[in-house]
Amino acid sequence: MNRLTASFLVLLGAASYGLISPIVKMAYDAGFTPQDVTSSQYAFSLLVLAGLIASRWNAFRKLTRRDVRLLSFLGILGTGTSIFYYVSLEYLPASLAIVLLFQFAWIVMVIDYLVTRKKPSPVKWLSLAFIMIGTMFAVNLFETDWSRVSAFGLLLGLLSSVTYGLFLFWNGKVESKAPAIINSFVIASASLVSISIVFPPKFLWNGTLGEGLWIWALMIGCLGQVIPPILFNKGIPVVGGSLAGLLASIELPVAVVAALLLLKESVTLSEWLGIGLIVTGIIVAEVMDRELVLKLEKAHE
Repeated sequence: MNRLTASFLVLLGAASYGLISPIVKMAYDAGFTPQDVTSSQYAFSLLVLAGLIASRWNAFRKLTRRDVRLLSFLGILGTGTSIFYYVSLEYLPASLAIVLLFQFAWIVMVIDYLVTRKKPSPVKWLSLAFIMIGTMFAVNLFETDWSRVSAFGLLLGLLSSVTYGLFLFWNGKVESKAPAIINSFVIASASLVSISIVFPPKFLWNGTLGEGLWIWALMIGCLGQVIPPILFNKGIPVVGGSLAGLLASIELPVAVVAALLLLKESVTLSEWLGIGLIVTGIIVAEVMDRELVLKLEKAHE
């Protein structure tokens, strides 16, 4: 797989994540609690993955113990991101919470440097600058009332960005020879176990499934735990964790546009400007970084 195709898969996976926020809000408006929505989405995503691999169980033999440990770790990180972010929304304005989550763009670069000792290229720094400035405009950061900001909420928001950054970085270290969907099943299994410890699956006996929770759980589970892990497992090992962190920033523009279309929320000129800067940053990261790689390859020929 070439870098362009791999980058597209990462973008598509991150865009899938971007659709989650407005749909979660719609589920809340329908009367379902964050606990039921969160725990049920992991359960239904595992059922979907189990159905997709029904005839491919022999592929599990390709997994090594290292693969299982790393994939399980990814599942725990993904669960941590969901929990920290959803709970932070109870203490922080949504705009500030998402800004904190999007700190993963530089956190994953720091993690990459600490582990590999490879300094980010000037192109990645330029791309990061576009993305961070764009994020501030896209969520109207400058209008936040800091006198009402919760320190606990800030901590949770930052933790969500750290776990997401770790998730993106370690996804790039997956060397499993099993199909991506098998890897995703292992990740989803670990996620379900870890989420059940924090949010017990009360939806199984409190009657909410019969009230329509299963529809929301199926949609959110596919968008969050089925589609992105499969695409990330294919794309991130090719582009690397650092570039994946920049490409994953497409999640915010998608979330804003989805809120406009699904929730009929208004989008200000500042938000459109921010979206434009983020998209510019992604283009800089992909196009210029790819050109740099090609030049280096030619120099060594």
